[in-house]
Amino acid sequence: MTKIKVEALTDEAFAPFGIVLKTEGREHGGAEGLYKWYEKQASVDGAEVVSINLLTAIARDFVCKEFESHERTTETILPLTGGLIVAGVPSGEVSIDRLRAFYIPVGMGICWAPGSWHYAPYPIGRDETCAIIFRHGTGNDDVTFDELPEEVGFYL
Repeated sequence: MTKIKVEALTDEAFAPFGIVLKTEGREHGGAEGLYKWYEKQASVDGAEVVSINLLTAIARDFVCKEFESHERTTETILPLTGGLIVAGVPSGEVSIDRLRAFYIPVGMGICWAPGSWHYAPYPIGRDETCAIIFRHGTGNDDVTFDELPEEVGFYL
């Protein structure tokens, strides 16, 4: 089985897939000594209703084959209880040579661009919960599935 290395989450590395949500190095407003406000880290364009969902990723082997894509919405993932690994392929053909995996620590997040291929995140060692944010109804009317010709693993 082919295996790929999980990458650190950086703006540059994740750019083909979407954007990284983080506070480090970002400008902010807010009230000095009270809070820092990092406005509009990501958006859900074209959504009349935005759906904020919770997903508990079940601990399992770091192996992927299936992917989904949404053409009409972004999909934001925010780890809440522990870091997560995501595997993805940029918009276009689903192929092993385009597959990459990233670690998302608590305190950061990602926003998959429309057309990016992804699937359920992977927790490390135990079940972890995250918030998933996208256009309401996406699972019913804006999901396409594809898969790799064989399973691919990844490692830390």
